[in-house]
Amino acid sequence: MTSNTAPAPPRALMPDLIRAFALVGIALVNVMGFAQPALSGYYDGALESQLDQAAFGAVTGLFFMKSYPLFSMMFGAGLAWQLAAAERVRADGGARYFRRMAALFGLGALHFIFFWYGDILMTYALLGCLLFTLRGLSPRALVMTGIALIALNTLVLLVFAAGLYAAQAHAPEVMAEVRDPVFDEAQTLAFTEGGFLAAAAWRFGQLPAVLPSVILQQGIAVFGFFCFGLAAVKAGAIDAPQARIWRLSRRVLLPIGLLGSAWGTIFLLDAPSIVSGSAMLGMAILMGFSPFSALGYAGVVSLFSTGRPGPVRTLIARAGSASLTAYLFQSVLLSFVFAAYGLGMFGQMTAAGAILTALLVALSSLVFTATWRSFARRGPMEGLLRRVTYWSRA
Repeated sequence: MTSNTAPAPPRALMPDLIRAFALVGIALVNVMGFAQPALSGYYDGALESQLDQAAFGAVTGLFFMKSYPLFSMMFGAGLAWQLAAAERVRADGGARYFRRMAALFGLGALHFIFFWYGDILMTYALLGCLLFTLRGLSPRALVMTGIALIALNTLVLLVFAAGLYAAQAHAPEVMAEVRDPVFDEAQTLAFTEGGFLAAAAWRFGQLPAVLPSVILQQGIAVFGFFCFGLAAVKAGAIDAPQARIWRLSRRVLLPIGLLGSAWGTIFLLDAPSIVSGSAMLGMAILMGFSPFSALGYAGVVSLFSTGRPGPVRTLIARAGSASLTAYLFQSVLLSFVFAAYGLGMFGQMTAAGAILTALLVALSSLVFTATWRSFARRGPMEGLLRRVTYWSRA
C-alpha cells in the first residue's frame, strides 16, 4: 500500500540558530522598556556613567532594529514551511495558516496586557494574514517588495523626525504636551506600587494607541523582512548555509550595516527624549541600515550551521526551535524583575545593570527551552499553537 503523504524533510539547523541569536538581542533591546518609564527611559541625563553610555550604545548599535528583523525573517519563512507541510498531507494550508494567525493574535494580546506592552506577536499575526496573499510571488519579486517596504518605513521615520525637529524649533509648547510627565507618572505608579492587576490595567489602557503605533513605526519594515524570509525559503537559501548570499552578507553587508548603525546610535545617545527629532532620526538611520545588519548576522550564523552539530550547537538549536516559548518566557522573567509584584526594580537600575539582567534572562530562557525540548517534541507554547493550527492534539 502506498501513502498519500510525503515524508517531512529533516529540520535545518540554520533557522533555529538564527532564532536563538535573535532572542538574545530581543531581550537586550526590550529591557529598556521594562526597566524605565516609556517616554523618559534612559534619556535626558540618565546615562550618567561611561559604562552606562557604552552599554546602551553597544546594544543600540549591535541589536536595535536587527534582532526583530531576524525574527521577522524566520516568521516569513514559516509561511513557506507551513504551506509545504499542508501540501505533503494534501490539507487546506490556508485554513491552517489563518487559525494559526488567530491564535497568535490571542497570545499576543494576553502577552501585551499581562507582561509586555511592546509585544510584537499581534503585529505579526495581522501582517501575517497579509503575507499569505504574496505566497505566489517569485523570490526576486519578494526581495524587491521587501526592499521597497523597508525603504518606505525609513522614509516614514524621516518624516516623523523632520516634524519633531520643526516642533522643537517652532512649537516647544506642543513638545512639552507630548512629553507630559503624567504619562510616565501613571506607569511608574502602576509598576512601583501597584500589584499584578494594576500593571495589567495600565498596559491594557495603552493597547489602542500602541498597536497602531507599532504597525506604523516598524510594521512596514517587519512585513518587508517577512518577504525576505519567504524568499529565502523559496530560493532554497535558508537551509543552505554555504549559499553565496550568506558569504556576501557577512563580508559586505554586515560592515555596511554596523557602520550605519554606529551613525544612528550617535543620534540616539544625544537625544533628550525618545520623543525628539534626534531620537527619531537615529531610528530612521538604524532602520535604513537594518537589512544590511540583519542579513549580515544571518551570514555569520551560517558559518556555525555547517558540518555535524556538536552538543553546544544542538543545545542552541533546540532553544531556537521553541522561540515563541523563549520570547514569552523572557517577558515573564523581566516583568517579575522590574514590576512591584516581583522584585520591584522598575526605575532602580542603571542602563548597564538592566542590560546585564537582560543578558542573564535571555540565556535563562534559552536554557529553559533547550532543556524542555530535550524531553518534548516542541515547546509548550508551540504545542498550544499547534493544537489550534491543526485543530487536534499537538
